[in-house]
Amino acid sequence: MEITGQRLLKKEWQAFYPQVDLSHAKKIPAMTEQESGWLCHRCGEVSYQKVPAGFFYCPFCLGLKRIDSRSFLYYFPAKKLPTKKTILVWKGKLSEPQCEIADCLIQDQATAQTFLLWAVTGAGKTEMLFPLLQQLLEQGKRVAVTSPRVDVCNELFLRFRQAFPKEKISLFHGQERKTAGDSFVVCTVHQLLRYHQYFDLVIVDEVDAFPYAEDPLLQRAVNHAQKPIGKRIYLSATPAEMLKQTVDRLYYLPARYHRRRLPVPQVFFSWRLEKQLQVGRLPKNILAKLAALLEKNNVLFFCPNISLLQKMAACIAQEFPVRLTTVFSQDQERLIKVENMRAGKYQLLLTTTILERGVTFEHVSVVVLQAAHRIFKKAALVQMAGRADRKGTYNQAEVIFVTSEQTAAIQAAINEIKENNRQALSRGLIDEM
Repeated sequence: MEITGQRLLKKEWQAFYPQVDLSHAKKIPAMTEQESGWLCHRCGEVSYQKVPAGFFYCPFCLGLKRIDSRSFLYYFPAKKLPTKKTILVWKGKLSEPQCEIADCLIQDQATAQTFLLWAVTGAGKTEMLFPLLQQLLEQGKRVAVTSPRVDVCNELFLRFRQAFPKEKISLFHGQERKTAGDSFVVCTVHQLLRYHQYFDLVIVDEVDAFPYAEDPLLQRAVNHAQKPIGKRIYLSATPAEMLKQTVDRLYYLPARYHRRRLPVPQVFFSWRLEKQLQVGRLPKNILAKLAALLEKNNVLFFCPNISLLQKMAACIAQEFPVRLTTVFSQDQERLIKVENMRAGKYQLLLTTTILERGVTFEHVSVVVLQAAHRIFKKAALVQMAGRADRKGTYNQAEVIFVTSEQTAAIQAAINEIKENNRQALSRGLIDEM
């Protein structure tokens, strides 16, 4: 198998691609000295960090293995790919508004370079990309689909594998490397630091998510991985105002394909909430509401931190005979647990914000505990609320914000969801409010 485009250290090539002959690779210094310090040729940052042995290293991309002033990067330039037949086997059907956006994405490639697909959670952003991806792959173009979140990448990889079963799709992130080819790559944004002017199209999913939105290094990684004449598509349900204003084309879809309104969060106040949580208890009215939710649906229960997550799991297990589990970023079994939740093996999944984006479950209601917590910004609250009623038949899914106070973020999230519903109704995209 031929792999091109990536700039890797020698030990990385030997570990990832032991069959590749390095004698045909271009070899460049990993770092070069500048007036302002040592420039890292993987991430583009300038470093002043020196080890006791006297050589310099780059601390900014250390997570991808150490780059230093003594090492070299190996690079195989990209070759032109032949045209081919690309088979799309997706069984679904785009709605009329989805079709309009999918068609515009194809037509506007000739006249624009940056695109923003702003669509509410569960609107089918991934599916709207299928026609464009099919066309580009048939033309021999290289595509990267990237996200700041590992869980989003895993979800996207599975969906692309199902839609394009004949394509060799690679998946790269810090926990896993599935190397299948170099023309269609799904990866976390950090992995794009390995590429240089390689992809004809870079799709950035969840563009407003941490850490991408606040990290210039990751934004530069996307810029460097894309060809100078390449295209960029941003996907988001909660894009920043500046991004809306700076892209060449913006497409807005305020409704889901199933024509039901977005569930509007209900605020449940408990004035003694923090005191009760400290001792590992939930208020009685919240326990009663949780029991009512579980009679109709499974429940996705968000907590602001891991310690509270464990307390609430123990508390609820004492109150209800319910099948539950917890999941968080360091959980080694989180991928298995997510799949088990989809399979109906759990009724209640307690999680941190790690699952606020990119995952889809059928028949779930959502509870956000301590919704006024500083970690829950407006976008996070909108995203968490967006896990409810994403697909399947109507199941009376509800969204509950549990809090001891009203905050600007809570009110802004509710207002945004209501406004999306109003826009959808005015455009005839939903049947009723």
